[in-house]
Amino acid sequence: MRISQDVYVNEKEAYEAYRSYGYNLGFSVRKDHHSYWPNSINLKSKDFVCSKTGFKKLPDLNIQRKYRRSNTQTGCPAMVRFTVDEAGYWKVKKFIENHNHDLPRLEDRHLLRLCRNICDEKASVLKAMTDAGIRTIDAFSFLADEVGGVENIGFTRRDAYNFIQKIKRAKIELGDTNT
Repeated sequence: MRISQDVYVNEKEAYEAYRSYGYNLGFSVRKDHHSYWPNSINLKSKDFVCSKTGFKKLPDLNIQRKYRRSNTQTGCPAMVRFTVDEAGYWKVKKFIENHNHDLPRLEDRHLLRLCRNICDEKASVLKAMTDAGIRTIDAFSFLADEVGGVENIGFTRRDAYNFIQKIKRAKIELGDTNT
């Protein structure tokens, strides 16, 4: 898959293209720096980077915590910078494909945190099944069977639970506490 010569019509399309490129190679992507045109609210450029880009701040060891997350950031230079012209077309300005860390094997790629959002088609099926009273784990297992295994589903079991909990919280915030 090539990313460096394509033109996209909006941010979502550009992000999905780089995310798909990352999945094919075995890395997850996150959004990073952006800039705006002077005196405007229109984007001028936006960077999408490997999720291992950058470094975490050193933790304050004086603060006692129950759990500390392991640091997986390596300062990876892999990224793509899109510029947005006045017509709104997204074009690649800078593309760095080299990583400073090992990429996972093909059979381990399904474990990547590819995105926090489940794609629309699978989300509607998952939501409909849980609304019908089917447990989240059973709905997830059904979807995994339909696409030929957990490695092909595109999200983890934890993502499915988080998605359903997000919907439930939104209902409560809207005042639908009777459900």
